[in-house]
Amino acid sequence: MNRVRPESLSPPPQRRRHSTIRLPAEAPAGVKSIFDYFLIRFPRIDEEIWRARFREGKVFSQEGRLPLTTPYKAGLEVHYYREVDQEPPVRRDYRIVFEDPEILVVDKPPHLPVTPGGKWVDNCLLAILEEELGEAELSPLHRIDRLSSGLLIFSRRKGSRSRYSRIFQPRPLLRKEYLVVCELRRSSFPERLQLEDHIRASPTAFYRQEVLPGVPANARLTIRLEQKRGNLALYRVRAGTGRKHQIRVQLAHAGLPILGDPLYGTQPRYNPQDLSIRLFLDAHFLEIGAFPPLQGRVWTSREEPSSFLEEASDAFGRRPLKFP
Repeated sequence: MNRVRPESLSPPPQRRRHSTIRLPAEAPAGVKSIFDYFLIRFPRIDEEIWRARFREGKVFSQEGRLPLTTPYKAGLEVHYYREVDQEPPVRRDYRIVFEDPEILVVDKPPHLPVTPGGKWVDNCLLAILEEELGEAELSPLHRIDRLSSGLLIFSRRKGSRSRYSRIFQPRPLLRKEYLVVCELRRSSFPERLQLEDHIRASPTAFYRQEVLPGVPANARLTIRLEQKRGNLALYRVRAGTGRKHQIRVQLAHAGLPILGDPLYGTQPRYNPQDLSIRLFLDAHFLEIGAFPPLQGRVWTSREEPSSFLEEASDAFGRRPLKFP
């Protein structure tokens, strides 16, 4: 396809992009400094490595570098540069399905993180797009998980980013639908189901979410059965809210874990070097509502419902995925 470029392009970044976290409203027990929090937030990284990064100015805020003794400050955005010796492999067969001078719509394959995280720094969709398109102002307007596939919208200009962010909130002007393949962990597959749960971050594992019973709902999903094949079912999902891992954790809680999910479902032993098993969740459909000039735009991912279930069934048959 012919490339569509913004009228003026910033040069490609000369240094890898930093990552950002926001400090929670309440400091964990025993945490007095930002350094203390990083040791708890990233337990797999050695304390001496973090000491060196703080000393070298690789941990900083809007006001500048943060010394080791910087007191904890609730709500502060802290930036840091990730460093890894060797990144795991990723898939790079992304597809641009739409572009204009303001946005890109990209169909992401599974096994490709959107932004830097964990073991992946340069091997992420954002860094790949920056390098291949020669653009430095790209920013995803929303996210999907590394193991998931499907459609993502990227902003191409800082100047118009806030306007396009309004597509998502407070009243979304974007209709999103997902395809998921679930394994039955209940008596039967429901034809339709509306799930309303309260989701929160796990107090013991920061990378997980959990459902908290008996609390007013903050996460809503509607699912509709498309096809069944043995112990697997293909569902079309619409999310009424946008919580982290929402679809994955709500479906698992309902007895319908997504096939290949290493956190909440059917593939608890995950090897990042192995690209042969995927999470069967695809951000399949996007439709823009009353938002000129994109009003009425519809995009779909490369995944077709019947072939998606067929691929899942084949993977399930070749390599049974079960709970421990």
